Amino acid sequence: MSAGLEGVLMRADRPRRFRRGWTAIVVAVAVNVSLAGGAWAAQRVALIVGVSKYEKVPALTNPAKDAKLVQATLQKLGFQVTVLTDPTRIQLIEGLGQFEQAAKGSEAAVIYYAGHGAMIDGVNYLLPKDAISTSKTALTASSLESASLGQSLAGAKSVRLIILDACRNNPTATRSLGGNTRGLAREAGPNSAAVVTLMAAAPGQVAQDGVSGSANSPFAIALTQGMTRPGITVGELPSYVQAEVERMTEGDQTPDLQGIWPNVHWSFDPNGPARQAAAPAADLTKIKWEKDQVFWQSIKDSDDPADFKAYMDAQDRGEITGSFRKLAFNRIKAIEKLPAGSFQVASRSAAPGQELVVAAREAFARGDYRSALRDWTAAANQGNGAAMYNLGVMSLTGRGAAKDVNAAARWFKASAEAGHSGGMVNWGLCRLNGFGTEKDEAAGFRWLQQAANKGSASAMGMLAEAYLRGRGAPTDPRQAAGWLQKAVDAGDGPSIAQLADLYEQGRGVPRDARRAFGLYQRAATAGDTDAMVRLGYAYEDGEAVAKDEVQAATWYQRAAELGNSEGMSSLAVMLETGAGLPQDYARAAEYYRAAANAGDARGYLGLGSMTARGAGVRANPAEAVRLFQAAADRGSVLAMRNLAIMYETGQGVRADRRKAIDWYRKAAEGGDDASRGELERLGVR
Repeated sequence: MSAGLEGVLMRADRPRRFRRGWTAIVVAVAVNVSLAGGAWAAQRVALIVGVSKYEKVPALTNPAKDAKLVQATLQKLGFQVTVLTDPTRIQLIEGLGQFEQAAKGSEAAVIYYAGHGAMIDGVNYLLPKDAISTSKTALTASSLESASLGQSLAGAKSVRLIILDACRNNPTATRSLGGNTRGLAREAGPNSAAVVTLMAAAPGQVAQDGVSGSANSPFAIALTQGMTRPGITVGELPSYVQAEVERMTEGDQTPDLQGIWPNVHWSFDPNGPARQAAAPAADLTKIKWEKDQVFWQSIKDSDDPADFKAYMDAQDRGEITGSFRKLAFNRIKAIEKLPAGSFQVASRSAAPGQELVVAAREAFARGDYRSALRDWTAAANQGNGAAMYNLGVMSLTGRGAAKDVNAAARWFKASAEAGHSGGMVNWGLCRLNGFGTEKDEAAGFRWLQQAANKGSASAMGMLAEAYLRGRGAPTDPRQAAGWLQKAVDAGDGPSIAQLADLYEQGRGVPRDARRAFGLYQRAATAGDTDAMVRLGYAYEDGEAVAKDEVQAATWYQRAAELGNSEGMSSLAVMLETGAGLPQDYARAAEYYRAAANAGDARGYLGLGSMTARGAGVRANPAEAVRLFQAAADRGSVLAMRNLAIMYETGQGVRADRRKAIDWYRKAAEGGDDASRGELERLGVR
């Protein structure tokens, strides 16, 4: 009897690769998984709880104000809102019971709580008006477990969202009243995966009650601003809120997310689809994501803060997803710290045709590539290095100009010689790889070094990559680690995860799993999807951090929403196996399919296995063989073994012992022990 079909890769088969792309621009595929129908929300309900006037614990200034702000925002977005202001415990329980009935069958249900919170022995408690904090027993008896909120949302279809704006930094009392630790813990109850919880601060942090001159907390401000961004989806909201809260609190507070969205494409904007000719929600997300990628790649090596401000403005207008918002803000901060006479500032201020560059940038952000091409060409003819760089990006990607790698290389060379740091980086990459020009690794390395020495954060990261790979210079992990740290300090986003890799592996630096985890976390919250997947692995494995499969799935879905195929297939594995999540074959198949459409070997493998078994999709052995072949072509040894099984047993293909043996051999040569056993069973050496 042959081995069974394999649909799940083991831990050792998780892809390991260099993170930084060695081309001038990365073109990826966005996830296009819509798990709810195309119709948009017809019923939206919300419960708003604000507690400021406590009877027996210190009062708070802003919760009632924040509740009013959130109430007004949700009402403008078409929600039927119920408000509980300073409720007692009995009133809060009764209010939740009534809301549970209102939420049944609704499209979206939201609960927002602002007030005191406490974490005691790993359990989160929300404090009503009459809470007593004289002892742990008194506090737990007079408060409400936050996990109980999830039951009130269980009946909603597309969005089940709890927002906890608790554990504030009241100067007259700690926010972990009665507890022995700061902040709240992540939810771990039976609804922790099915209900999404957005907390104002990460576990162990306290949330700021307000900043100078503001009547509301930073979290409430960011939350309501995010919800009202044109066309913003629930999948996009957490990244926006995290970036803005970190900006307003100067990194002291980072909101936290836990749970899986039933439909990541659901939009708070009730008018968003109408303005886009009623396109399906997933298609709208894909359009915004693709524009986001192109926009970011056109500015990521810029030395002009106006480019990054334009990127943030485009997200605020709802034109892009804003996946790199935090990185954009970090680049602005890093550039603005440069002295007036520095390389970047001097080269920018002296650049001819700068007004044309600005006009072209704005046109590009609108998707008006023809006008952008016209104005950048005019500026380039005046010698503007930034314009030359962007014309190179256009030629490389085919956005606004004919796709022509040779033309792209010529523009990057001209931009580099004009002193533009992005041009130096991309011309260096052209020389390193022979893109549109003769390959010369030493020359490419020198261009990267020149840009890095003059302050280009991106060049520093690329130079580190060159040292890691031995491209243009001898392999030197210690030099690589040093340049990565400089790049991180200068605001280069990709270098954060790259440095984390080195700490995880102990290359060039002492091995430090905790520091690696912290860097992955920092990179993930800044929008690095590979880092999001690495965080998922860390939470799933439970080595560098406490095991938390729901948090792992949360990060996989965030990565998947931003187009990361490894995130898609990782979430699919959890949904297929029921590891930490309710088992859902249909949803697993959708994520496997999205990953396969993005070229992911594990996506093809998983979808093939489900298709062969008829799990979540109609059984179709012939289609399963095609999918296994696609996975095998991409190096999956388990797919090779599955092909061998199909040929041996005649499933989907005519039985063929010779082909079965060939595939078992290929899988065995790839390190699959089970295939070696199958060869022994067949009497083949």
